[in-house]
Amino acid sequence: MSSITPKRLFLGFTPTTAERASLLTLQQACEQADEPSAPGLKKVTEANLHLTLAFLGQVTAEQHGNLLAAIPGLPLKRFRVRLEHLCFWPGPKILCLAGTAEDPALMALAGAAQQLATNLGLHSSEYDYRPHITLMRRAGNLPKLEHIPTLDLTPSELQLYESLSTPTGVEYRILASWPLSD
Repeated sequence: MSSITPKRLFLGFTPTTAERASLLTLQQACEQADEPSAPGLKKVTEANLHLTLAFLGQVTAEQHGNLLAAIPGLPLKRFRVRLEHLCFWPGPKILCLAGTAEDPALMALAGAAQQLATNLGLHSSEYDYRPHITLMRRAGNLPKLEHIPTLDLTPSELQLYESLSTPTGVEYRILASWPLSD
């Protein structure tokens, strides 16, 4: 990719190996429960599972440089978030495991990330921050499951991801990481 071509970027957090294993089990349960009614249901690959902090959209090389310089100034504090609700969002047609941003450190970081995006002329969400991990795309409804696992995340790093379209599908590549402090 040329350095003058804008990159599609977002900020987020990578689940641990154990957390990804729980998410993969939940994906499989959703797929089995929903199979007859959603033939186009598509699982998010294990490598692409992430907790989004802020979608930034198309970012120019200059904006990318400004972003890299500004992120260390964000309130990069550790937080805990519980994801416990399986949700179907009909607009984007996704199934996700979602929670509520209650931890003050997470709320401060999410707010600061949106303000940074606005200041740099990047995409800024019109919605309040809702922590979630997308599990499935092209969903048609909310599957009925007997058990939905609770996932308590305590990320140790913030990542800047690039969304790349490839012949085999979308891949998320980590471009940079910043540690979260206690």
